[in-house]
Amino acid sequence: MREALGSSMLFNLIMIFTAVFIALLIGSLAYSKGFKVRNRIIDIVEKHEGYTQDAIDEINENLTSIGYRNVGDSNRCGPHNGTDALDNTSPYDYCIYRYMTSKGEYYGVTVYVHFDIPIVGYFLNFPLYGETRILFDKNEVEG
Repeated sequence: MREALGSSMLFNLIMIFTAVFIALLIGSLAYSKGFKVRNRIIDIVEKHEGYTQDAIDEINENLTSIGYRNVGDSNRCGPHNGTDALDNTSPYDYCIYRYMTSKGEYYGVTVYVHFDIPIVGYFLNFPLYGETRILFDKNEVEG
């Protein structure tokens, strides 16, 4: 009888270890996808030198190709550092903030890491924030 209890205990430990390992794998994959999405949006905004309609179209195309979740929630885009989010007509779940400085403007980008775990995954959405470099005003540079 002792051997039966010992093997069931070992089996339980193996199951717990496997569940923790799978949870860590899912979490790291979702987090890396969030960083990839954030960095692509920042690169596109910098390439177009602002959050223009061309930038919005390219962001939507890129997020479609990546497979980013398109359950945009406009209520989620609250103020960040006292600045309201720019209007986001995209169906994707990200927020763009515009900040003005004496040198020019820069943009803040918030994307959300989604964990695709049944039932629990809906409540596990974590924001990732990043900023573009300062986009200098062309009129000041030329003049």
